Amino acid sequence: MDNSVLIAIISASASLLVAALTFYLTKRHQTRADWKREKLEHYRKLLVSLSDLAVDGKNKEKANQDFSEFSNTICLVASQEVIHKLMLLHNEIKQSNEKRNWDLEVKLINDLMIEIRKDIGLTKKDDVQKFDFHLIGKRK
Repeated sequence: MDNSVLIAIISASASLLVAALTFYLTKRHQTRADWKREKLEHYRKLLVSLSDLAVDGKNKEKANQDFSEFSNTICLVASQEVIHKLMLLHNEIKQSNEKRNWDLEVKLINDLMIEIRKDIGLTKKDDVQKFDFHLIGKRK
């Protein structure tokens, strides 16, 4: 075989390999970005529904329905730790107002937010000891 043919075959193979690798890496990056957007949208809906529960004047039946829907579907994208923290919070907020422990509820919301932030990759910037989050709304 002639050297020029061998060089042409090697060059063509290398070009194909580079093109395939570039396509694969681009597609993988796009898939990860789409997955992250989907996850963030699920979390956004969950937090909006949780927020609606905290605000007086909102339609509580609709707020409960939305919270149930988004809590039940979050398992499609959330980490096991997020789901666990969400279920702990749910167990607390389903109590009647007289039986609810508001301090525990705030702690559980903080724990849930920390786990959500871990799941979306923000924990490198978080100081868990100083993290303080609570829903803003009016309690009855």
